[in-house]
Amino acid sequence: MLKAWHLPVAPFIKVQQDRLFITLWLSGESLPQRITLRAEEDNEELSLPMQRLRQAPQPGVVAWRGEISLASGQPRRRYSFKLLWADHQRWFTPQGFTRFPPARLEQFAIDLPDAGPQWVADQVFYQIFPDRFARSAARDADQDAVYYHHAAGREIVRKAWDDPLTGEAGGSTFYGGDLDGISEKLPYLKQLGVTALYLNPVFAAPSVHKYDTEDYRRVDPQFGGDAALLRLRHNTQRAGMRMILDGVFNHTGDSHPWFDRHQQGSGGAGHDPDSPWRDWFTFSEGGAGAQLAGLCQSAEARLSVDQPGQRDLCR
Repeated sequence: MLKAWHLPVAPFIKVQQDRLFITLWLSGESLPQRITLRAEEDNEELSLPMQRLRQAPQPGVVAWRGEISLASGQPRRRYSFKLLWADHQRWFTPQGFTRFPPARLEQFAIDLPDAGPQWVADQVFYQIFPDRFARSAARDADQDAVYYHHAAGREIVRKAWDDPLTGEAGGSTFYGGDLDGISEKLPYLKQLGVTALYLNPVFAAPSVHKYDTEDYRRVDPQFGGDAALLRLRHNTQRAGMRMILDGVFNHTGDSHPWFDRHQQGSGGAGHDPDSPWRDWFTFSEGGAGAQLAGLCQSAEARLSVDQPGQRDLCR
């Protein structure tokens, strides 16, 4: 039985300067004798030859590679694969194998040029939710004395590290993982083959998940503060690892000074119609701030990101 693998992402896609390299993996009996890459340039169909690679990506798998020029054409590149035998042919598309040429919208598609960093495609990422990943051996007791959550409607719950997970208290349940705990686990992650970390939000916020940002310029003390983040970045650099932080810029927490639902003295938009940040949020006729859809008890207030001043502050 013939099997094929392709998605318009790494490792099947690679951009080098003005060329897009596209790879198809195949396995099974009766492999095709030839494969062509059907592509489009400004709605004109192209048939481009693909070459079988000598190196197998996996045992029992063969790889074919073709390329598309990015020097001209529309940003959205559409393509599919035509597999040829001596007496028949088949097409491979996102829907699988077919005997007939696919319609335009049934082909693979990728938008290029991509202004994102090219190093991302070659990384093995490990996503970390800091509170649940690792509690550092030298954790300061003061880090466990700063838990609070204004809008959860439930008491703070502090768990021992080995306590089982439950749905109790939601965003107000804390286990005490921190950034130094991540640093201590870097040798283990490197042994797994991890080359880059993706951290869920780490900046100051009352909840365990930290998507309700209270201060974009300060790492949450529960995680060890700014110094712990600097230590982690230094340690990841020494380990040859990249690190990405989850930036939450389309909404703030309701305790952020811009919104200040709980009236901590910042003159926030949540209670002051004359607040300098009032236009940064969307309000109903009754004056209630718009919250994220589906979160009726949300502690997150959605920002109107088209306001020029708001964009500047989030850079």
